[in-house]
Amino acid sequence: MIYNYWWQISTDNLSNLDSPRNFSSSSYNLSLHIQNFSAIKPKRFYSTSSIDKVLFNVSNINDNESIKFDSLEQGCEQIKFKYLGVSGVYKLTSKNNPDRFYIGSSNNLARRMEEYNKLTKCLRNPHSASELEISKTSALDWSLEFIYITTPETTLIIEQYAIIKLKPTINRNYKVIPRVNPQWGNLDNAILTIENLLSLFSKGSDGYNRLAVFLQTFKTANSLSYTSEDLDNKYYCFLVFVYDVNSPSASLPSGGLLLGGFGAAAVKGPGGKNPIVYSSINRALKGLQISHSTLLNHINNKYLYKSNLILSFEPLLGDSFSEYQEKPTGDNQLRKHIVVYNKNNEVIIEFKSGREMAKYFRIDGKVARAAIANGEYQDFLLIFKEVTYRKTIYVFDNNSHELITELKSLTKALKYAKVNYYTLKSLIESGNSYDGKIYSYKDKL
Repeated sequence: MIYNYWWQISTDNLSNLDSPRNFSSSSYNLSLHIQNFSAIKPKRFYSTSSIDKVLFNVSNINDNESIKFDSLEQGCEQIKFKYLGVSGVYKLTSKNNPDRFYIGSSNNLARRMEEYNKLTKCLRNPHSASELEISKTSALDWSLEFIYITTPETTLIIEQYAIIKLKPTINRNYKVIPRVNPQWGNLDNAILTIENLLSLFSKGSDGYNRLAVFLQTFKTANSLSYTSEDLDNKYYCFLVFVYDVNSPSASLPSGGLLLGGFGAAAVKGPGGKNPIVYSSINRALKGLQISHSTLLNHINNKYLYKSNLILSFEPLLGDSFSEYQEKPTGDNQLRKHIVVYNKNNEVIIEFKSGREMAKYFRIDGKVARAAIANGEYQDFLLIFKEVTYRKTIYVFDNNSHELITELKSLTKALKYAKVNYYTLKSLIESGNSYDGKIYSYKDKL
């Protein structure tokens, strides 16, 4: 997880801004008016003068000397002054169970470690599943290690590399979402770092594919121009890629990349796909004219938007397109599970019902239902995850036990057997035959 506290506009202030919610999806149009933007790419300065370790270097990555502390609590005072504003990748390991460890990153290691210290003392609430586990153990019982000291623009890249190599057991997801801050300016150094890291993996391996995603993202971001509006955007460090599955080989404008009126660019993507790329979530919300929760719903559940658009926070490999499908239509066999995300689009917790959510947050059921309908509660995003309760019912011949047919829902089974619900339920549970047939949830008797 990365925290950019050196930004002139803090993420704390940004988190209080409201996402646009008054857009009608019916007026969506990918053909945006082309405008000329003056590129402003102010440099973000980072501090390394307070440390005596060299920055991450691919050439000596295997000999890198990490910075170790006996515990999170004992090292916190030293960290507070010596690593203020320093970027890097860290590792927290449970002393009680060394097999449990977490890898993360931050653009301000001192502040991030102080947050963990407060977390273990119950002075702030956990904002992710990993933080929830970390909060249950004293700061004295977590050993701390700064694996790499980095520049801000390479921090997430190195975090992804460390996760690939070390396979942490507390991290819920091994995929780090690429993010780009416009204040970093030119990304050539970050791109060179990714290319060098790619050489450490065999082509086609999981590590190679993850870093290839970073390479495509950073090259795309390096070609974008930003305006002052980008710096005022909530979640402006996330690129949004939009693929049209019906246009696999659409021709590109002259030059291969143009900026649109909502900060969008058409770029050559993997597998021959040409996505539209928005420079921030807010620009994507305006361009696609949807809410943030709807965008997140389609990205994380891999639903097609408007039946032909794939939305993603990162470029997709060609074979990934088959994973996307139409959003299921509601019926009595589908239940809405509520998934809670933090401001970094990480899953915190899932609820099987609004009642369960209300109980967890200790709020009234009406407040929970209103939050679910709005897609937000406090600083969290709420999206629905459709979970099916539909079971296939298999029908066998009573004498030969050969499969006669498969019925994809209870409703179809009731019509087929011509019995009521309770009779069919009894037949399935008992395995008794009815009218020469046996009904079962199993595909073999």
